[in-house]
Amino acid sequence: MVKETKKDKEIKKLQEEVAELTTEKNKYLDIAQRAQADLVNYRKKVTSDIKESDDRAQRKIFMQVINVLDQLNMALSSKVDTKTYKSWIKGVDSVNNNFKSLLSSFDFVEINIENDDKFDPNIHEAISRIETDKFEEGEIIRQISPGYKHKDYLLRPILVEIAFKNKKD
Repeated sequence: MVKETKKDKEIKKLQEEVAELTTEKNKYLDIAQRAQADLVNYRKKVTSDIKESDDRAQRKIFMQVINVLDQLNMALSSKVDTKTYKSWIKGVDSVNNNFKSLLSSFDFVEINIENDDKFDPNIHEAISRIETDKFEEGEIIRQISPGYKHKDYLLRPILVEIAFKNKKD
């Protein structure tokens, strides 16, 4: 039987303390790593929230701008015969084009129907139906007003007239 010396007891006590301190160190390291990961995730969330908030603020502005665009488009669509009015229309058309160019720099886009477009309730809104045999049921007859998008968000659908066939008995 080997008798434990004072030095052996001291070594054993120090080894237990080292083990305890290592466990405690690992516990605090784990806490620090989790806190760091939480901070990184928080920063990403804040950045995302700020971007979404900015996009919503811009959309509010664009909703008001749509009315101005509609008024300009109505003025441009009026029939004018005199030279004075023709130059006025050219000026209004220039303002309209410059305004659209400015808006497009903020990812605001006017969308219109194209030749082969089929009615899509995700981008079109039927505001009237016309009875006709020249078009298929539900087919777009004409565009009433353009739609508008900001980035991938549809602010207003394209306003259209669609065809219907009267089913006579």
